Amino acid sequence: MKRLLMVIIVLASCALSAVSIRSIQAENYNGLVCRLVLRMDQDVDFKVNKQGNDFFIAIDDFDGQLPAFSLSGTFLDQIELADGGIKVSSEARLRYLTMRLSDVKALVIDFIKFSQSKKERLFIASFLIEKGLLGSADRAYEEIARDYPNHYDVYYHWGDLLLQRGSSRAVKKLGMIPDFSSYYPLAQDLLHGVRSSSKADKIPEPQEQEVAIIHENVELQIKTKTELEPNALSPQDSIVFFLPSEGNQAEGSGFFGSIAELANRYFLLIIALAVALAVFLLFLILGRFRKPAKKPHQDIQESNLGIDTDTLCKMVHRLLADGWTNKEIARELKINQQEVELMVRRLHYMGVCEDDDK
Repeated sequence: MKRLLMVIIVLASCALSAVSIRSIQAENYNGLVCRLVLRMDQDVDFKVNKQGNDFFIAIDDFDGQLPAFSLSGTFLDQIELADGGIKVSSEARLRYLTMRLSDVKALVIDFIKFSQSKKERLFIASFLIEKGLLGSADRAYEEIARDYPNHYDVYYHWGDLLLQRGSSRAVKKLGMIPDFSSYYPLAQDLLHGVRSSSKADKIPEPQEQEVAIIHENVELQIKTKTELEPNALSPQDSIVFFLPSEGNQAEGSGFFGSIAELANRYFLLIIALAVALAVFLLFLILGRFRKPAKKPHQDIQESNLGIDTDTLCKMVHRLLADGWTNKEIARELKINQQEVELMVRRLHYMGVCEDDDK
């Protein structure tokens, strides 16, 4: 009975700790980046593993249920259930960045295309800056500058980013822009702390050159707090898709609303816990009225004289009848005084030795 009860409790605890995906949100940025946001019912850790063209998102204690979603307008092809998480498929060659936002209980995966043109790569770097991923943007500019060493627009944007990060490298990068470049006055403004609100209108168009680049997959774990609401880089460049949530929210708000929502979600589990609790209480009540079987001489050791326990108990009984004290009996029979006291109590309450005498 105890084992059955423990199994019920363990299963109930596991069910209560199961993590659910409440909704899925996809955001498409200029066909180069797709941000996938998984809204969870509780804060949970996760991990992304690349498997060929697929990405397996392992979620701790995942309950295996997938809400309604749509990937229309994105380069992601499919999201399906997998053992211990979900699998995201796409025909595009992608790398990814991940974030875990504990305060809003969300898991964020940015799927980024391996772009070949400088313009696309600069857009991706701008996206990373816009979303607060400054470290990733720094690495993106470093790769672009390595592939386009004489393109001063790259050094300008890179230096601007480094100033935002408070890096001393900003002076070096902006100093690499010569005075004949159209980016020179803008770079000098940045170096002297002048930031014009119309700076974007002054930036010259980047040179249109394309070079085939071979990239390695990048797997970064970034836990920076950032806004999840769609914040497009420009209205014409970004298309945002909001995917349907999982039904209507439970009525009510605050503490009682949360209780009602939990009760509605785990109704069967609550019934099982109530039954298990009733069985447990019944087991305790019945156990109080059951007299445990006691072995008469379980804790009595044999005398040093080699006398067996039953004979020893009879001898104690007779000596007590003759008026001997417990201490005298212990010394006479060469046993511990506590054992004598134990046999005396059993003589009074159990009547074992008396029955043997008769």
